[in-house]
Amino acid sequence: MAGVSPIEAASMYSPRTSILVIEDDEAAAAILRELIQDRGYYATLATTSADGLKQLASGGVHDLVVIDLAIPDLERWLLLSRLRSTPATARLPIIMLMDPAEKAQEADVLAAGADDYIAKPFSPARLLARVEALIRRSVLQSINPLTGLPGNRQVEQFIAKCARETTAFWAIAYIDIDVFKPFNDNYGFLQGDEVLKTTADLITRTVTRSRHDVFIGHIGGDDFISGLTSSADRSDQSCEEDVKWVLQTLASEFDELVKGFYSDEDLARGFLQVEGRRGVIESYPLMSISIAAVTNRRRVFGHPLEISSALASVKRKAKTSAGSTVCFDLRS
Repeated sequence: MAGVSPIEAASMYSPRTSILVIEDDEAAAAILRELIQDRGYYATLATTSADGLKQLASGGVHDLVVIDLAIPDLERWLLLSRLRSTPATARLPIIMLMDPAEKAQEADVLAAGADDYIAKPFSPARLLARVEALIRRSVLQSINPLTGLPGNRQVEQFIAKCARETTAFWAIAYIDIDVFKPFNDNYGFLQGDEVLKTTADLITRTVTRSRHDVFIGHIGGDDFISGLTSSADRSDQSCEEDVKWVLQTLASEFDELVKGFYSDEDLARGFLQVEGRRGVIESYPLMSISIAAVTNRRRVFGHPLEISSALASVKRKAKTSAGSTVCFDLRS
């Protein structure tokens, strides 16, 4: 994505940031939620530490937590300890709101696992500035360093967002480069990296031709995710037809683009010959892509794991076909 910085790329193709507010004062919670949502973020509320932990464990993906609880110190330390010892929330940015009387405990709060604290009373601008600084840092940590695309964290967030959507259309495509490893082994990792970067650029150029809003993520290695969302009703067949056209275009353009990475000899032969570990010459086809697509046009998904499972199932089917393939989940 030439000319686009990693932070710009992540913001262009990332779903809306989700913030969990754990606040036991109803009036303060309403103010915080309004403040966060007015800034363009998605806000959810929890009124107790137990409720907050339950929401974080329920499968929804959050990008940051704001905690303001009138609870004993021990319970506060236990909450931070739980958040930092649980794999799903170990790296989740945390801001603690603290009463003036608690100023002496600032160092303890940071040592216990909070990333930042704000003493009350505070201005809305100050809170939002701290929130945005932590989100920027989190985004930079999660993007793929090779392609500059959002990484696993944001992919999970996008899938969770789709699982929550029951009325508007969405589609998710899992894009896997076939026979990449033999190419990488034979031509070297520098050429392999060029294939990955060029594929990321191709996905970006192609998918953004769609009339839908677009998310593009790089899971790692030769695996990518593309998401397309719309305000149209999920039953709108034209939305799915648009996605099919985009993905078929991606597959055909990949087949043309990838030829530029092979030697004239390999292209003329039509396959790659690689010497195996035991000195035996093995033959591999030229690289292609398998695209597994899942939409909510025929059924509603209740959990991110259901979407991931459907993608895995369709991907297995797509991988059984030779050459570049686009395969849709047609189950209802």
